[in-house]
Amino acid sequence: MTLLTIALSINQLVLSRVFGSVSMLTDRLKGSRELRQTVESIAEVPSSPNDPADFLSLVARTLSDRAAGLVESGDGAGWDPPARLTNALRDVAAYGDSIDDHLETNAKMNDVLRVMIGTEYARNMTAVSHLRNEYAASIPAEVLADFQAIEDLLESMAVIRQFYKTIAIQQDLATLSRLLVYSGVTALVAAIVVTLVYQTNSTTLPAAMLPAVVSVGIGAVVAPLSLFVAYILRAATVARQTISVGPFIPSRGR
Repeated sequence: MTLLTIALSINQLVLSRVFGSVSMLTDRLKGSRELRQTVESIAEVPSSPNDPADFLSLVARTLSDRAAGLVESGDGAGWDPPARLTNALRDVAAYGDSIDDHLETNAKMNDVLRVMIGTEYARNMTAVSHLRNEYAASIPAEVLADFQAIEDLLESMAVIRQFYKTIAIQQDLATLSRLLVYSGVTALVAAIVVTLVYQTNSTTLPAAMLPAVVSVGIGAVVAPLSLFVAYILRAATVARQTISVGPFIPSRGR
């Protein structure tokens, strides 16, 4: 009965994120469309992929191409960027390449999110913004526009990571509630069966079968708790590793 209560509570938590008024759902849709339009405009593509992994790959490739393009323009006659600025842009390009290299098409949301765990995007965002402001007087106007595009892409990374985290945890909790119902009913039946095996001064099964029957029964009874612990720990780990939003990096506590 406790497991059913937990399952209902989890379902309520998941459904609270799915349901909403017309205005609330419209705002969510507009926010998603604005994010996609921003990426499409910077990437100069007519449309962006619907698959989460492919969409993130588009952002990562565009980020890497923009940063690498600025480094190459600095190597030419257009402008002469300081070494600190060039190194920061190379780090941004390497960050984009690293994300794109570890993505697979139609990957599960947790696998996509795993690629984005870390604080590199926040460090790159702060470094690019700081150096752009520091050398703004010597940077051509067209190059400043590229810097703004890079910052917009890094901000998109931050939003995408939080959005993907929400979807991943929702999917895990929905799966967990289903598994708790299935395993909970099985555990209840197993507990009743194992209890009925024993009678006063006797058993309903041969003694040789008791170890196997009791072992299976205990496994069935413990299964819901094991599932609950495994899924909650994974959700808590994902939440802890992706708690940073924007350029803020909280210290790692216990």
